[in-house]
Amino acid sequence: MKRTFFLVVILISVTLLAVNANTLQQIISSGYLKVGMDAAGYMPFEGMNNQGKWIGFDVDFARAMAEAMGVKLKIVPTRWSGILPSLVSGKFDMIISAMTITPKRALMVNFSIPYFTVGQEVLYNTQVYKTPPTLKELMDQKNLTVAVQIGTTGDDAARRFFKNAKILEFASMDEAALQVALRKADIAVADSTYVSYMAKKYSQLSKINETLTRENYGIAMKQGEYDLLNWVNTFITYEKASGAWKKLYEKWFGTFKPNS
Repeated sequence: MKRTFFLVVILISVTLLAVNANTLQQIISSGYLKVGMDAAGYMPFEGMNNQGKWIGFDVDFARAMAEAMGVKLKIVPTRWSGILPSLVSGKFDMIISAMTITPKRALMVNFSIPYFTVGQEVLYNTQVYKTPPTLKELMDQKNLTVAVQIGTTGDDAARRFFKNAKILEFASMDEAALQVALRKADIAVADSTYVSYMAKKYSQLSKINETLTRENYGIAMKQGEYDLLNWVNTFITYEKASGAWKKLYEKWFGTFKPNS
């Protein structure tokens, strides 16, 4: 009886390994790479242009990945609050959506090696703060209100650094930044790339010259898909070594104009 039981366990394990081992081949066979991205957008990583087309660094990076696989890219817009469960349930193959690698998230998914490094920064309204506030001044400010996107590392950083502040949570970072522009929140906390983008887009917004944290973005995949994970890591390494990553960076963080 015990021998039969162990044989069944081994058979199930081998079957599961075989399924996971074929993940990359399944993508190639289907002809599509399905990538989950934040439906609300998060420029300059992902968002919609005036023609209703997806644009941004992550979009171009995902498209280059699909081309390297010999397949077409299919973006699956998903609410940020449900993007990890959607990946685990198999609604798409991976997440490429400015997602910070954290131990908590790594309990649910496997992360690639970092493909982008950012820091959490503070966005403020220059009509409210006539001179750039320091981090200490903001930490000491009474009745401080901080706008964040719920479930993000900006949300975590805001609670960690501004312990006595009122935290206002929103479904998208654009909504959070709008509160600062409309003077309904004193500051917003978000990734440095997004903060710089918004400061460039709106003349009344700016950022302080201090960084709260340093973080790495990774591409998330279901646990156990080691063939896909290895391929993605190889792709990231190749893109950086070949100069392709640098060209994308210069396109979206150098020459791109927010209102274009």
